[in-house]
Amino acid sequence: MLRRRPFTLAAGASLLAAATGVRAQASTTRNLMIGAGPVGGTYFPVASLIATAISNPPGGRPCDAGGNCGVPGLIAEAIATQGSVENVKRMAEGTLDAALAQADIAAAALAGDEMFGGKPVTGLRAVANLFPETVHVVARRDHGFDSIADLRGRRISLGELGSGTLPLARSLLNAYGLGRRDIVAEYISPQAATYKLREGTLDAFVMVAGQPAPLLIGLARQFEIELLPVSSSVSERLRRERPGLVTLTIPSGMYQGVEACDSIAVGSQLVISNSVDEEIVYGSLRALFHPSVRGRLDRGHPAAALITLETALDGLALPLHAGAARFYKERGLLKD
Repeated sequence: MLRRRPFTLAAGASLLAAATGVRAQASTTRNLMIGAGPVGGTYFPVASLIATAISNPPGGRPCDAGGNCGVPGLIAEAIATQGSVENVKRMAEGTLDAALAQADIAAAALAGDEMFGGKPVTGLRAVANLFPETVHVVARRDHGFDSIADLRGRRISLGELGSGTLPLARSLLNAYGLGRRDIVAEYISPQAATYKLREGTLDAFVMVAGQPAPLLIGLARQFEIELLPVSSSVSERLRRERPGLVTLTIPSGMYQGVEACDSIAVGSQLVISNSVDEEIVYGSLRALFHPSVRGRLDRGHPAAALITLETALDGLALPLHAGAARFYKERGLLKD
């Protein structure tokens, strides 16, 4: 098993000084740093599965002999972060090569949204659409909330600073007439939010994650929760304001004791720096969609099981990297 070296910002800076894009650690080894999310969320385990799939360090068995089918000499690492916004900012700074990011956050970066200093982040490119992330508005059932509008004056976690959840949660509450002064906001991880919800020091929290979210499966087994619906009118408004959003229904029974609930979702996408070599991106996609990897994704995480070639081009928020475009053209999914 490959021993993962801990990543620090200083280490990233020194590597960046050595080369641009994918770093040359030795003549036969290159490193690719992939920004993920909090360790307990969806992004980190999925990014770890992707990193393993596309890596192929020297000395391993060849692909046709049951070894890794990744890019020869590549060592990809999933880096724990706060999520989409931090990932994009660190890619702009050059301390990450690639990342998982919500489609709406990637689109905001390209447009130069105020969360990115009002300047377009132009060096990002799309690799693949991965899976839909559902907006879960989780509340204590004993409070008897019927609507998100009922959260006025309540203590709510909107997600961590630097996460993609936070700007989406604010937009959702604003659509229900709830501004920053209308709630008592906290900015904590989903794990911390579940603990505070159980102990009664939090009334609700917003979590954006692939469904079913393992964290919520566990919470619903321990404590009575409910999911607050997103109305069709609010869904349509948000879809106009934030590219990449879709409507969906969280099925009844997905979380123990929780009825079906209408909500919205945003695509999670793999993005990469335009400076990364075309061969690296092309080879990474060949590895990710290699038949031998399918079982690892299916077993590795419920969200990873949704990564398919058929949906890889759905709703991309950024222009394709040249290496990705080459791969999809070869597979007949993209025309010249």
